[in-house]
Amino acid sequence: MIRNTFVLLPSVGAKKERAIWESGVRTWDDFVSSESVCTMKPQAKERNDIILTQAMELMDDGECGALADMTPRSEHWRLFGDFREGAKYLDIETDGLSRDALVTLVTVHSPKETVTLTEGIDLSPETLADALDGTEILVTFNGSCFDVPVLRNSFPEVDLDIPQFDLRFASRKVGYRGGLKPLEMDLGIRREEDIDGMDGADAVRLWHAWARHDDRDSLDTLTEYNRADTVNLERIADVIYGRLVREHAGFVW
Repeated sequence: MIRNTFVLLPSVGAKKERAIWESGVRTWDDFVSSESVCTMKPQAKERNDIILTQAMELMDDGECGALADMTPRSEHWRLFGDFREGAKYLDIETDGLSRDALVTLVTVHSPKETVTLTEGIDLSPETLADALDGTEILVTFNGSCFDVPVLRNSFPEVDLDIPQFDLRFASRKVGYRGGLKPLEMDLGIRREEDIDGMDGADAVRLWHAWARHDDRDSLDTLTEYNRADTVNLERIADVIYGRLVREHAGFVW
């Protein structure tokens, strides 16, 4: 889908992009090879040819971050299709809701492995950086508003400038509302009985039971909950991305 978007060009928004698609120009290659493009003066077309040629070179080189820098944040979801193999899924737990809250657990999931890091045991700037190493696109639920800013505040030395597919906002584009748990239910994703129905308040309570009373069962339950939050993002991302593609297919193909 990233090769079909023109909103990375100056003065091209959704309305003008749709007009370009409807004129028969559907891809970057179509645009550059066309003598003219509707709604665009020749000089603007020449400038935009340069931009799209650069974007095509970045695609060929697998430069997801540089492409994200050229693309509006609301359209970063389009990168997921081409960079899915380099995607990692992230969710954190904290002892509160503020950006300066203590990060208690971080899970980073990929199809190859799932890593959970725990405050006071193995969570550090070094282990977090190692878990995120090689990430081309980061998949979260509300991570752009909470998880990533909190991690930046707690671990400023870790590079978190990674393109993000935030499922909270992507799911709204296809009609979903509410939080992660209702979305899971809508998609038929079921959790294990011991963590079914848990929420963020339960996560805070379980952390305090571990931190204050050395309750290992509470930490184990919290870890299972955090890992479910993260691992389930992979399945949700596939569904939401597929629906976004189908929604745009009528204009692009």
